[in-house]
Amino acid sequence: MKALVATLRKIVGVDDNDDDYSIYTDESGKFWGNAGAGVIFLAKDTGRYMLAYRSKYVNEPNTWGVWGGAIDEGETPEQAAKREVKEESGYTGSYRLKHLHTYQSGKFKYDTFLATVPKEFEPELDWETQGFKWFAKKEFPKDLHFGLKPILSKLR
Repeated sequence: MKALVATLRKIVGVDDNDDDYSIYTDESGKFWGNAGAGVIFLAKDTGRYMLAYRSKYVNEPNTWGVWGGAIDEGETPEQAAKREVKEESGYTGSYRLKHLHTYQSGKFKYDTFLATVPKEFEPELDWETQGFKWFAKKEFPKDLHFGLKPILSKLR
């Protein structure tokens, strides 16, 4: 796991002595950080949901998941989700945020929100995400991130 974190730090151009960056693992080594937040986008005009296809550089690669990441010190899950909307997808338009689910494993917690946007958009992808797609609920793919599976039943 340490080698993976070192590689990721090099990819994103972070000095190993930079304590402000939040790529780190929890005690189990399974999660980055101790808390995270993310969003699933819903386009009001089409009723479709946008999922992120996770890159080979992250935990659970090559699976469909949410747009999100670690909660920064002093942030609430909602504040982190709003920050991640912009950072992970590049979306800067209007949206309505609704809490969907809290996943907990040991000390790690991840809050997932629904971000309802007026219409579908094309996100700006970064090293964490190698693709995206807008799906009708009945068309969700099979290769889902394990954390996304319990959330699907909570979508309209």
